Amino acid sequence: MARLATTLGFVVTGCGAGVNGYRAGLAEGDRAYSAGRYREAAQAYERAALSTGAARDQDDARYRAAMACRRVGDRECAQRLLAPVAARGSAWDHGPRARLELASLGLESASPEQVVAAHRALATLIEDAPDTGPARGALRLRLRALDARDPAGAASVAWLESLARDPRIRRSILFESVLAERATRVAAAGDGAAAEAAWAEVIASVPYPQNSHWDDGHLALARLQRAGGRPREALATLSRMLSVREASWGNGSYAAPRFDDGAWLQAEILRDDLRDVSQAADAYHRVYAEHVTSLRRDDALWEEAALRRRSDPQAACRVWRTLAQEFPCRRFGARARAELVACDGGAPAGVGCARGG
Repeated sequence: MARLATTLGFVVTGCGAGVNGYRAGLAEGDRAYSAGRYREAAQAYERAALSTGAARDQDDARYRAAMACRRVGDRECAQRLLAPVAARGSAWDHGPRARLELASLGLESASPEQVVAAHRALATLIEDAPDTGPARGALRLRLRALDARDPAGAASVAWLESLARDPRIRRSILFESVLAERATRVAAAGDGAAAEAAWAEVIASVPYPQNSHWDDGHLALARLQRAGGRPREALATLSRMLSVREASWGNGSYAAPRFDDGAWLQAEILRDDLRDVSQAADAYHRVYAEHVTSLRRDDALWEEAALRRRSDPQAACRVWRTLAQEFPCRRFGARARAELVACDGGAPAGVGCARGG
């Protein structure tokens, strides 16, 4: 019994020493990396990897060491450290990330054979792990290389179409990115009808909010429809895009990054294509009222006032007053104060430009 207790004590002590050595190595590496001592950081991270028996921790430490080596331009060091992480086939993030970094290093090689192998590795990563972040990076790297070789984009489009037919890709989060990259290149080729069909597929294939290209797709499609002389179709497309906006539990709403661009385009179409002054003024007001994080809110009020003054000068004065009060330090806030001189009551007293206004 005493011998068993002694043996267990050695095991526990050994495990503790390993954990402590691993943590100490990571901490030392982090300090050196933050200070720009990348070679020293790589050495500390590698010591951390050697001090632990946990595969996940080894992968983490080796990946950090490899990134430190990359910072000093030591490709051989980075490749040596990344190779076992990539070969392990880890299901968690560092496995695919190591494969992406290795392929990226291969693309930088002067050896044509290594470049070809790197392209093959990127394609394999995309096919094997399409639901990972590194797969998106691999997609971008491969497309950058294909576009450089064929600026017309035909090679990229052909490859993207083959990916889109792959059942593994179609079931993954990468599918929408594949479709969006294809649509971008089809549109750049100048075939309006084909571009519309490509962006319509982006929108239809993945629902919101899973589709991170929901706003880009609708906006691109609406612009194509407008350019094709179909402004009402463009308005309908933009309305579908904005219909998914949800109110948040606090102020504002959950919105995709291009929602305010879509609302602004609606107002432009109503004003310039359909010549509907009243509806356009209302649409510009919605940009201000509904898109509370947009940098265009003051621009929208200015455009609204310019439209309202045609039929109702007092309504324009009210918009200028809001603009002067809420955006006193913006360009249109100052112009609104000047316009208010001719309005009943003049410019609002005490409203001026203060820092942060």
